[in-house]
Amino acid sequence: MTRGRGRAVRAGAQVFAGAAALLLAGALTGCESAEQKATESAADQMSVCARDASAVDLPATFPSKAALPDGYVVTHVESRDGGRVVVTAVSPKPFRDTLKDMQATYARNGWSLSQGEVEADDAESNFSGNGLKGRWAIRAMDACKGNTAVSLVTGATG
Repeated sequence: MTRGRGRAVRAGAQVFAGAAALLLAGALTGCESAEQKATESAADQMSVCARDASAVDLPATFPSKAALPDGYVVTHVESRDGGRVVVTAVSPKPFRDTLKDMQATYARNGWSLSQGEVEADDAESNFSGNGLKGRWAIRAMDACKGNTAVSLVTGATG
């Protein structure tokens, strides 16, 4: 792979990351320009491969039942108004394995999955239960073969 192509792939992943994060934030609240800007800043964290990722801790108040499957590296966390939390992570597994993990983990932890969509290299789903609602999205990472970008947003059910 040439150096220029790597940048193009990384830029493509960042474009997806920004769009996915915006869709996730918009799923819980109306689109707000301040929310969009803050979410876009997290998008840069989604282009790093699992082997190179620097892990960050989830907030102590983050519900354990909403945690990502074991082995995923959380790279960015943002707390928002209304108890919402935006999490960016990378799975060290290929897309299809990550999809199975996400579906099984959230179902096993008492979440109802809804309004999901699966395509060739990306998928998303709403989830609700345990006093929260949220949405997760995953996307195969061209720049990191065998890795999958993960976005998650949670919020109180009011």
